[in-house]
Amino acid sequence: MNEAEITTEEYREYHYGDGDVYRIDGPVRLWWKRDEDGDSHRILDASGVTHYPRRGWVAITWKAPSEPVSF
Repeated sequence: MNEAEITTEEYREYHYGDGDVYRIDGPVRLWWKRDEDGDSHRILDASGVTHYPRRGWVAITWKAPSEPVSF
């Protein structure tokens, strides 16, 4: 699994073809992998809850911090 810090995101939303949206407030860490079934994510939020959004999303959106970030 790959890992990244995502504390700069206010929230993260996974959008599905059927219109469902799975929202995670205060995400802090992302783990992801790609296998024969596609992409898979696990997200730890600021409350210590781990989320495993179901596969098959068609888009991921997130809110960036209110102050600009240098890349």
